[in-house]
Amino acid sequence: MPRSQLATFSIERVEILDQDGRVDESLEPDIDDERLLEWYRTMKRSRRLDQRVIALQRRGELGTFAPATGQEAAQVGSTAALDEADWTVPAFREHPSALARGGSAQEIIEYAMGLEEGGAPPDDVPMLPPSIAVGTQPLHAAGIGWAEAMNDSDSVALTYFGDGATSEGEVYEAMNLAGVYEARTIFFCQNNQYAISTPLSKQTRAATLAQKAVAAGIEPVQVDGNDVLGVYAVTRKARERARRGVPTLIEATTYRREMHTTADDPSVYRTTEEEASWEPLDPILRFQQYLRERGLLDDETVESIEAEIEADLKDALEAARETKANADPADMFDTAYAERPPYLERQREAFRADEGRTVAPAGGDRRGDGGSSTADTRAGADAATDADLESADRLNMVEAIRGTLHAELERDDDVLVYGQDVGVDGGVFRATQGLLEGFPGRVHDAPVAEAGIVGLGVGLAAAGYRPVAEIQFAGFSFQAFAQIHQHCSRIRSRSRGTITCSMVIRAPYGLGVKALEHHSESYEAGYAHIPGLDVVIPSTARDAAGLLRSAIRSPDPVVFLEPMVLYRAARRPVPEETVVPLGEARLVDQGTDATVVAWGAMVREVEDAVADLEADIELIDLRTISPMDTETVLESVRKTGRCVVVHEAPRTGGFAGEIAARIADEAVWYLEAPIERVTGYDVPVPLPAREESYRPGPDRIRATIEQVLAA
Repeated sequence: MPRSQLATFSIERVEILDQDGRVDESLEPDIDDERLLEWYRTMKRSRRLDQRVIALQRRGELGTFAPATGQEAAQVGSTAALDEADWTVPAFREHPSALARGGSAQEIIEYAMGLEEGGAPPDDVPMLPPSIAVGTQPLHAAGIGWAEAMNDSDSVALTYFGDGATSEGEVYEAMNLAGVYEARTIFFCQNNQYAISTPLSKQTRAATLAQKAVAAGIEPVQVDGNDVLGVYAVTRKARERARRGVPTLIEATTYRREMHTTADDPSVYRTTEEEASWEPLDPILRFQQYLRERGLLDDETVESIEAEIEADLKDALEAARETKANADPADMFDTAYAERPPYLERQREAFRADEGRTVAPAGGDRRGDGGSSTADTRAGADAATDADLESADRLNMVEAIRGTLHAELERDDDVLVYGQDVGVDGGVFRATQGLLEGFPGRVHDAPVAEAGIVGLGVGLAAAGYRPVAEIQFAGFSFQAFAQIHQHCSRIRSRSRGTITCSMVIRAPYGLGVKALEHHSESYEAGYAHIPGLDVVIPSTARDAAGLLRSAIRSPDPVVFLEPMVLYRAARRPVPEETVVPLGEARLVDQGTDATVVAWGAMVREVEDAVADLEADIELIDLRTISPMDTETVLESVRKTGRCVVVHEAPRTGGFAGEIAARIADEAVWYLEAPIERVTGYDVPVPLPAREESYRPGPDRIRATIEQVLAA
């Protein structure tokens, strides 16, 4: 069907300044002269910064850089419409907006130099760091906007993205979720006509990008993105709507005057005629003419502003060079976690030794930024007395999880529970049953959008909440893997520790319930491979309660995998306020003949396997996969000289390989036999009829232990 025959929507398009700088006085916003001049200075500073950075990159001094030339009016006008307490959530080309919010050219140059220092937001400015993954950050703005709605604050969140990002599913998820939760969010699309080399005509058949808002039930607006006054006016109105719980999608039509990044050559896909046709629409020339007509600019003033900018950029470059010269590479170890795990501390010390430097002191208690310290989480862990156990309620795992969620919701008003079917239905396994009635407004059903669920959590956490998100089955968490890997785990490091993601992602996982395809996978090793992320798997009701409590209070993001087959296993005593520290293994049984390491449902399988063995087996329940309690495992192996690792995930790339590697690194001379693994096979998890043949059971585990003992 030709584009002309497709359904179109009547979308308001705003233009206040024409291409000659003449103004429609009926629409002209009332802006004082000094503020208009400040907008002009910012636009000019951004343009000149682009030119300087491109030149520096061509000389090999800087890395890849994304110029914003041509898009200054879209960003400066929209940022100017915000109040100081409003959030901006940028992509990777938003330095005009950053400058408008008080950011410095020095920081932008540092970021282009490859220094994390330049990516951290300015002090006391509600802004997330740059986001490189296309179209992922609007979800964070939706989460922040939802948080501000729940807070009933005056603040809103504005997120920037390009026309190419509108082809990403997460952009639509963000708009849809913002509409569902009446988030105080503005979606600002800079339609600069190209996604790298792909023109708009190949991105969409829609007549406008703004009309994509219609399906999400939010307001669509189109504005001339080269008209700073028009952009300001529509964004100010969008802000007023957002405060009423009505999100807006603004499409600002503009043109990227330079390359996509300095690694790109636009002459390959753009013609000189096309570029020339946009020349008269240049946002700075247009605004400059308006200011001249208003009597605010003359040649002398322009020259003075340009000289001031040159001096500022010279100072900024010198300062950035000094930052780079003095940058300590060991800083990369300092912000991945709130508190460096012991194995990371050892890596840091080894790095210092390799560099020939004096080993720096190990950093203090870095969990003091709102979360529980390690000392806090140790308090009461595994310390229950016989009297405590005698008087404690006897719970199965799902009851322990439900009770802990209830207790943490009651304890901390910042805790939120949301996910698919967690409210009215109480969750597929009833782990959230009754929470909606007990905590209305803090327990929310979410649409079927795994990336959206996790992405919202990043924004909620940035805004001060402690979200506990449920993914219905861990096999579907891969739809959210990009958000987990690109944002949850990195936001602390990316922001130099100024923004954290205190979030828990709960998911039922594992074999034993004979579920359909994608419901039984055990890919914990994939999440353990992500720095900045904790991965936790309980094997008992008591540990489920204690580990979940620590996870919710942790300042770091936690993937909390719950073995489905254990949900309704035998009830055991679970004392109130049980706390189990993250990163500490549990010694299930002591022994001297062999060490067996397992976690989750496999702990019970190992217990069954060794019940009739005459050998003295030491069983370790790892509990936290990452950060792993390496010392407990090494201490045991040094004592027994033999080790078997059991997990239900596939063998290749499974976490048993990492455990074996750490033993080989630090305890290999204590081994009296090869380390053996009992795992799932390197095939997709079979459907229920063959699942038992795939699953490591007591017979296979026992046979492997006997083999190690006989070696």
